[in-house]
Amino acid sequence: MKTSFAATITSINRYIFILGLSLPVFAVLVSPATPASAASRAFDAACSFLSSTRLQCNFPALTPNFNSEIHYVTAQCNSTGVAYNFQQLQILAMPPNGGASPVAYQVAGNRGSVSGVANAAAIVAIPVQLNTSPSALIDLAPAPTGTTNCTASISATF
Repeated sequence: MKTSFAATITSINRYIFILGLSLPVFAVLVSPATPASAASRAFDAACSFLSSTRLQCNFPALTPNFNSEIHYVTAQCNSTGVAYNFQQLQILAMPPNGGASPVAYQVAGNRGSVSGVANAAAIVAIPVQLNTSPSALIDLAPAPTGTTNCTASISATF
């Protein structure tokens, strides 16, 4: 099969034209024109009993260089005793405007225990002042018997 010189030049010109159109698009796709989105980090806390039905969970201080906001909250209690209700989960956080005391956000309502386990979780939008330590309060009823432990977790965006 013979190919003429003119046909080869036309074919090469088409490839160069298509390459010339696609290179700027590729350059835009791979260039870091916008900064990366905010980082998300999870914090866990063991909880301790304040009374027979109330636990407190203290999280570490949130110390990023940007504003922070709690986006997800979870808590779980395990007990070897009788059935109980996970009545309330609250997050206490210092508001970004620098208030004198933490604001309590109720993030989950009543949940019954199943085989000694009760869970609560919620998607939230709680702004937090930097360099402060949010905490969680868990209310149970009736007071669980046997060995009971609870943990809480928050996910914050910086």
